[in-house]
Amino acid sequence: MGMGHVSLRIPRELWHSARTKALREGLTISEVTRRLLERWVAGQIEIGNGEKQPTTLTLARQAFGMWADRDPDVYLAQSRSGLAARDREVEDARN
Repeated sequence: MGMGHVSLRIPRELWHSARTKALREGLTISEVTRRLLERWVAGQIEIGNGEKQPTTLTLARQAFGMWADRDPDVYLAQSRSGLAARDREVEDARN
């Protein structure tokens, strides 16, 4: 298969920064672009679609249904305060 040419629209400032870095590393922009596209197509790197990335909490809820009914930070804080209250009751009973 022959090599064709493709045009890309890249902001001028990004182009100059990328070209400078590529030159410092002994590469051409074509090599950098080709390598990045190969890795992306192979699933070795993720680009994303510009949307906000999900938090760990969101991913956990989606994957396991974890904490679907409550915020884990609030739950753990309430649990800790309950344990502290029980510890005080035990200590008071010992005295």
